[in-house]
Amino acid sequence: MELANRRGFLKSSMITAGALWSGGAARGMIAEQPETGVEGLAKPPTRRFLEVVAAGDRPAVESLLAADPGLMYARDGEGRSAFAIALLGRHREIGDLLVARGYRMDLHEAALALDWERFNTLAEVAPGLVNQDHPIGGTAMYAAAAGGAGVNIWRVYGYSADPNAAPRGALGATALRVALDFPDLATAEMSAAVLLSNGADPNLPQPGGTSPLHVAALRGSRDLVEFLIRKGADLDARDKDGRTPRELAESAGQHEVATMLERRREIPRDHSSSRAAHDASGGAYRAPDLSAYARIERERIVGASHTKLEVVREAVERHPELAHSVATTTERAVEACAHTGRHDIVDYLLSKGAPYSLPTATMRNDVTRVRALLKEDPLRVHERGAHDFALLWYTVIGVGSTEIAEILFQHGAEIERQHWLGTTALHWAARHGDLDMASLFLEHGADVHRVGRKFDAKGETPLQLAEEPEMAKLLRDHGARG
Repeated sequence: MELANRRGFLKSSMITAGALWSGGAARGMIAEQPETGVEGLAKPPTRRFLEVVAAGDRPAVESLLAADPGLMYARDGEGRSAFAIALLGRHREIGDLLVARGYRMDLHEAALALDWERFNTLAEVAPGLVNQDHPIGGTAMYAAAAGGAGVNIWRVYGYSADPNAAPRGALGATALRVALDFPDLATAEMSAAVLLSNGADPNLPQPGGTSPLHVAALRGSRDLVEFLIRKGADLDARDKDGRTPRELAESAGQHEVATMLERRREIPRDHSSSRAAHDASGGAYRAPDLSAYARIERERIVGASHTKLEVVREAVERHPELAHSVATTTERAVEACAHTGRHDIVDYLLSKGAPYSLPTATMRNDVTRVRALLKEDPLRVHERGAHDFALLWYTVIGVGSTEIAEILFQHGAEIERQHWLGTTALHWAARHGDLDMASLFLEHGADVHRVGRKFDAKGETPLQLAEEPEMAKLLRDHGARG
């Protein structure tokens, strides 16, 4: 009973807060006196407090709180709390001070602070708030990106978060755009890569016309510039000063990136024509109408499809349409089990009419279907699976033979092109101890020194992922050191 009461209180509080945010009432929560211009006149305490918070002046913050503890709940004219202002200004110590003094974060502030325990508690009670706009500048996804969530952005996706949710038109940036502003470049790249891998649109309007590609080019991020080109970013977009990403990179001295943008045609674009083209029989795939099912319900089926056959079977036997579930990451249920190597769940969903794509056929070692799909559209060799899993990865994930990999190479697959922040199929083979695949990848030019960030944000070489002595020896025989 106590838990139910607590949940009821939290839900009531969150819904009330959501009404304030969506209605714009938060902008008038603080009745601040206007500046009079009279020399020597003290500023209102609220304004003074928010100024020292924004400046990161901890002694001044502590002094003002000592005089008036209620100031910790002050908000500016846009409805942003002192806590949010502190974190947006990269003054984490001020935010920690406010929490230590008793400040209670709301859902979006918890995402900004990367406090996932608090975030989960609030999101479980009112998941609908995750996609609501907030004075911070956007949704919970935006807040997490601004806070430098990196791989942990998946925690927000878990509550049906939309990576492209209304970014306040010309006045606000998308989660992808704000992710690239994070001071630590490696963190910014990881956050942006996870978003791009899960449905974020690189071409949505941004303030001043400064696109994600502009920012990646300016910061000299080769990995993100390549990623954005693959995802179809507008290479000729112009910022408010009329500069393209290439021109911006050149002016900033990022010559490698400028050259990459100039030679952009060398980078294959991702292809997805098989993703929903056919069913297991080879006929045209027909997606059913899933509008009768709540988004969170579809999301949970996709989540279960990674590893839980009985959960999926129980749901689909009751509601066959759920075999076609798609999450806000754009991941389909059948794609979830394909990238985890669960042949049993894949086979079950295919039997219920789920689409049969090239990555899934590759994972199943289905030579006939792979050949047919590539013959139908040769550009499919550049196809990616859910979460941007490269096509060659599936030859390892499915524990198949080298025959499929050879077919892909014959159709133009390049192992060093099919990477995710540096992680190639060789990393997967090393991690799985697949000597045959690793040998084949090395024959096709896999770089034993390449650092990939799929399994660890700090990055690992294939040798660092190799647990079996035979694999380590193979890699060392090809020049790996360490």
